[in-house]
Formats: sequence, structure tokens, C-alpha cells
Amino acid sequence: MENRQTAPPGEPTTGQGSHSLWFNAPMDDRDRRPQLTRERVVAEALTVIAKEGVEALTMRTLAARLGVVPGALYHHVRNKEQLQDLVLDGVLAEVDFHVDHAQPWTEQIKVLAQRLREVLEQHPGVAGLLKTRDPLGPHSLALAEAFLMPLQAAGFPDRGAGLAFFLVVDYTVGFAVSSPRTSVNEQRVRDATIRTQLHEFFRSLPPERFPALVALGEHVWLDNRDERFAAGLDVLVDGLEQARRSPHRPALGGRTTTTTSTTRRREHAQQPADR
Repeated sequence: MENRQTAPPGEPTTGQGSHSLWFNAPMDDRDRRPQLTRERVVAEALTVIAKEGVEALTMRTLAARLGVVPGALYHHVRNKEQLQDLVLDGVLAEVDFHVDHAQPWTEQIKVLAQRLREVLEQHPGVAGLLKTRDPLGPHSLALAEAFLMPLQAAGFPDRGAGLAFFLVVDYTVGFAVSSPRTSVNEQRVRDATIRTQLHEFFRSLPPERFPALVALGEHVWLDNRDERFAAGLDVLVDGLEQARRSPHRPALGGRTTTTTSTTRRREHAQQPADR
């Protein structure tokens, strides 16, 4: 008779070749739900914004996508506003804010604006969020510092530097918001066939009613987003430089710039008298 091992009631047998029904195989890591962390919450929020827009980002929607109850999110973020700020700061961390300070301030500002625009366009929807939030996270502050340093070094008055900063940032963010690569207009002009049809349409308009569109329409509706952004940035920064250097125009900040002769008299008056 075969000698079989026995075990107390409730305990599995341990005999060789026996297949216990009491123990399941360890769960495969692929079957485990990833641990909920702040980083995972923020990353999923960024995905929601990119696919469905800022308006679609709610705590309930985010919780459903993560497979948790809404209350679980509040262990990682205080509220939706903090979540939005974390998303923004995470995106702005991707902007390389290191510039060559030996370059003119105008070039430094242009480089930073180009980099900011590139990062925003890599994350659809975030530019719109940046128009409604003013994040003060570590990466947001580092980027602001990078923009302000060249303006301060160039000699802008304090308030003027602040105005110049917001003019450049608002232009960059506004361009990303109003003219995203995914918009219908941009997709239309990127398609060579549709673009040709569009130009033919403008040339077919009644010239007595739309003379400018007939002549210029094909030069307006072009696949030239990069050129448009660079041209606008050049005009903006050149205008700031002209305002900074002009002695006869009110300086940025609302204060009249002193003339060269006035500056000389002031500097002479501040010099100590010869002994």
C-alpha cells in the first residue's frame, strides 16, 4: 500500500508530487495595481489635459482613470488648484533655462522664449492652464529668474523689467494657446493640397470687394508657425530695446528717461569735491 503523508486538518499535505489547492501562485507584478503616488497623480492629470483639455480635469475623472476613489487623491494633493500648479511646475521643469550670459540680453530672452514655447507645444493644453494659474513652484521660479536676470542686467528700471518680463511671457504663452499645432487651421495649412485649394479660393474672390485678400490671401494662410513666432518675438524684443535706449521716450515703468546731459550733471553732483 502506498505510503502517503498526512497532515492535521486544515493544513496542506507536503508529500512529493502533491499539488496543493491551498496556495495560489504569487501574483505577477503585471497584475498588481501600481502604487498611488503624487508623481503618478500628476502624470495622469497631464494625460487628461493633453487628450481632453483643461476643462476635463476633475478630481472625480482623475480618480476613475487611476482606479481609485476620489478621496484617495487628497492624500497626495490638497485640491484641484494645487494639482494644476504641480502639473505646470512639472512641465516648466523641462525648459532649459541655462543661457550664455555673454550674449546680448535680447538674444538670451529670445532663446528662453523659444524653449518655453517648444515645451508648451509638447504638452497640449498646458499653455491654456498657464493663462489661468500663476504657479510659484521651484521650476516656475527658476524660469522667471532666468527671464528677469538679462532684463535687470540690461539696465531696465525695476518696474520696466517686470513689464518686459510679462510682455515676453504673455506673447509666448498666448501664441501657444491661440495657435496650437493641433488646431484645425494649422492642420489645414500644413496639408499642401488643402493649402493650394485655399489659395485658389482667395484668388477667386471678387476683387472689387476683397482686393487685399485676393492679392495677399496666399501669403497669409501658410504653414509658417515657426516663422510667425520668431518674427513677432523679434518685433517685441527690438521694441523693448528701443524703449530702453531711447532718451526721449518714457521708459518702461512710466518714468521719463533722463537725457544724457541731465545724467552727466547728476553724476557730477554726486562726485566728492576735490580736497
